[in-house]
Amino acid sequence: MLLHDLVASAAAAHPERPAVIGPDAVVTSFARFDQQIRSVAAWVAAHSAPGDRIAVVADNSTAYARLYYAVPRAGRILTLINQRLRAAEQYAQLAATSPTVVVGDPGYLDRLTDLRSEVPSVQQVMAADAAELTAAPAGSAAASPAPDDPAWLLFTSGSTGTPKGVVHTHRSVLAAVQGSVVGRAVTPGGVYLLPFPMCHIAGYNMLVQHAVGATVVLAAQFRPDAIARTIDEHRVTACSLAPTMLHALLGHLQSTGGALPTLRSIAYGSAAIPADLLRTALDRLDCDFHQGYGMTETGGNVAFLGPGDHRRGLAGRQELLASAGLPHPEVEVRIAASGEIEVRGAQVAAGYWPDRPPVDDDGWLATGDVGRMDPDGRLYVIDRRKDIVVTGGENVSSREVEDVLVDHPDVEQAAVVGVPDEYWGEAVCAVVVRATGRHPTQTALIDHVRARLTAFKRPRHVLFVEALPLTTNGKVDKNAVRRRAREAFGA
Repeated sequence: MLLHDLVASAAAAHPERPAVIGPDAVVTSFARFDQQIRSVAAWVAAHSAPGDRIAVVADNSTAYARLYYAVPRAGRILTLINQRLRAAEQYAQLAATSPTVVVGDPGYLDRLTDLRSEVPSVQQVMAADAAELTAAPAGSAAASPAPDDPAWLLFTSGSTGTPKGVVHTHRSVLAAVQGSVVGRAVTPGGVYLLPFPMCHIAGYNMLVQHAVGATVVLAAQFRPDAIARTIDEHRVTACSLAPTMLHALLGHLQSTGGALPTLRSIAYGSAAIPADLLRTALDRLDCDFHQGYGMTETGGNVAFLGPGDHRRGLAGRQELLASAGLPHPEVEVRIAASGEIEVRGAQVAAGYWPDRPPVDDDGWLATGDVGRMDPDGRLYVIDRRKDIVVTGGENVSSREVEDVLVDHPDVEQAAVVGVPDEYWGEAVCAVVVRATGRHPTQTALIDHVRARLTAFKRPRHVLFVEALPLTTNGKVDKNAVRRRAREAFGA
């Protein structure tokens, strides 16, 4: 099975059902979407060679959705470039992957004024919505890709380091899709909203929905007011949100008195959900919550925390809310002797571009996360290895301190990093967003942590900011937080 077979199967079973609703509200049926994919694949095959990289720099759109399927169908590798990066960063990723064709939104392409000189491999530049892309005869695509051929090349978010190019095959993406269909119990025939940029692995959720014949509504960007209108307009039944997005959406609904009665399910990732946020969300939205744990290298999620555990967490078993849930049946997850979470399974990426395998000789992927598993097999993510603060020879989990800080009524968000310290090596630094109308002091927050955690885990510095920097998929950008903290308290 190949990626485009998901759409072909849905088109055969439900030809008139909407496959994609774009940010422009244009509805494309599965039958029409399948035909467009065939035509775009034919154009790609006519303008490139098998194995070539076809890069895309664009906002979410129906045209982007076609490329997800059409480029791999033509036997080429879809290279996903974050449209929100600076031009210099985009040049670096394009130069590293050497695409022959660059497709994108005109506004983003216009910024790449030196594209031909910076990336000599580029032979053609094309607008993503150009009519000629869907005008090619659908039968002219000559390539016949195999399941283990590369399909996507996308970059990690770089929230804790330099982004790496990750290569996924048809087989690895489809394994991730099937794992999520089972692990999240995806509803056939529903209407799903994707608010994450499609340049990130979160875009695989479109394939998860198409695998069960569901409709996907694409948002070009996340704005709480626009997201609420879109959910109402298209009667969305399910969506994915980072906890930061959920917080913003609930704030909008609170201020407007709005409700989203069609929503039945919200999936979230990137971080565990604070109990107060979950309680508020359940009270206002009364829908199921699912957490997923995964990363770019796993093609999607490998573990899931279902609605039952969320409700049990609020009913007294609060430790469940810190869990990432149970691994799905088609993947193996273990904790190495070092405490690092390791994953093995068909959905693990084929490699880092251009040719470095991401796994060890036995097929295990080291995730970079430190974790544990409880007796029932639930996975708990303690922290990123890079976010462990080593102070006075003791390891401090930044996530543990963050969880205590956000439990303070005067704190809306917090990120904890290490800053250099002549005596301790590193000192714990808390970067804090105050709750609206509140004015906590540094001493009050340090004392709050000291009362809940052992003394060496308390922050020695507190920096108050208006907002935490985020990556485009809603994660706190720890690199940016760390830079800001070190500027404030010494490099």
